[in-house]
Amino acid sequence: MEELLPSNKFMRVHRSFIVALDHIHSITKNSIQIGKSTITVSENYKENFLKFLNRWMG
Repeated sequence: MEELLPSNKFMRVHRSFIVALDHIHSITKNSIQIGKSTITVSENYKENFLKFLNRWMG
């Protein structure tokens, strides 16, 4: 299923979670806030997520 989603709009941040990047409200060191839900960015996916953030903010 993950392969069917556009990679510029969705990202896996945890074994159990793929997030829509345009729905992220806030980001902390280890988590993402989407609406009222807090999703932990796991160690396995943190490096790719941080690379995305650097490109997005850069």
